[in-house]
Amino acid sequence: MTFILVTGSIMAVSIFLIYHLCRFIGIEMKWLSLVLCAVMAFLVNAVAISMSPFLDRSHYLRLGVLVIAAAAIVTLFNEHLLRRSQKDGQPADEASDSQAVTLPWKAEQPAMAAASAGAAASTAAVDNAPDGEQEPEPNTTKAASDTAAEEEAARTAALKKQQALAAAARAEEELAAKAEQAAKAKAEAIARAQALQAEKDEARRKAAEELKARQAAEAEAKAAQQQAEQAAAKAEAKQQQTREEIAALDSLDRILDYAYDHAGSDPAAAICAYQQAIDRYSEDSYTPFLVIELGNLYKEQAAYDKAIESYQQALSLPIIATNDDMKQEFIKNTRYLTIVQDILSKHHALSTPFPDIPAGVMQEIETKFQQSS
Repeated sequence: MTFILVTGSIMAVSIFLIYHLCRFIGIEMKWLSLVLCAVMAFLVNAVAISMSPFLDRSHYLRLGVLVIAAAAIVTLFNEHLLRRSQKDGQPADEASDSQAVTLPWKAEQPAMAAASAGAAASTAAVDNAPDGEQEPEPNTTKAASDTAAEEEAARTAALKKQQALAAAARAEEELAAKAEQAAKAKAEAIARAQALQAEKDEARRKAAEELKARQAAEAEAKAAQQQAEQAAAKAEAKQQQTREEIAALDSLDRILDYAYDHAGSDPAAAICAYQQAIDRYSEDSYTPFLVIELGNLYKEQAAYDKAIESYQQALSLPIIATNDDMKQEFIKNTRYLTIVQDILSKHHALSTPFPDIPAGVMQEIETKFQQSS
């Protein structure tokens, strides 16, 4: 601790002496340079302590190199500060006059030289002046100087006024430009907000319309389903009633009479009558004709699949299965209806009843049937 205090005191005194020595010999020294000098002193001291424990020749040599390097750094830094102060508008001479101390005998010599030079110049001017020439009157010279000063002041004032007006005009233009930009940005923001709001309103409107349409479609589908269910229930009830009515008939003739009576007004009842007659009297000799009548009813309803199915099922009836000619006839009818179905499907007319098939389509059906025979 004692070493640090002693070393710090010595360095402080040394820096103080350096400052006064620089002022004494006329060298300007910035206070930042003094701070750097103190820092470098501490650094040199620290490096010297850690550099070598012995005070030999190499130690003093390295210590001298460190001191010279630190002095060079401080000198360069001080020179940099002086140059920067000159660039900032403070002449080095004025800075020297304000911070450096000029020696008394050096200050007297320029003053004496200036006085001697002034006296010599005055004497020479008087000696060389013509005899008839007189010195200008003091009042005239003063008036001319005042006039020149006033003109210079007027020019300076006019220039400053022009500069002020130009600056004001530029400021107004900048303010106007900023105001215009702000107004434009505000208008764009309002337009974006309005567009966004319009998009939201349009989206809500479309969503409401879609919801309304979906609800209407669901309601229509539900109503249609209910109607279909009701129609199916009515049809099932009617079909059940028809089956019960046909079941009450106790002979084939009465069933055929029922079928003939309902063939034009209620084809479904006639079909049901033929189906029950075929089931109840499958071994009767008139059964093949019942199958043909059933197939004709299906063809009139454009139910070609059911007609083909009824012909195929008839092949298993004993009265048809044991008769080859009749069996071949039903097979031929099945093939013919299959061709009818294919041709109508090609013309997208599967829902056309057999009696309503156009003549051209019928000709095509007959031609294909003949080719397949």
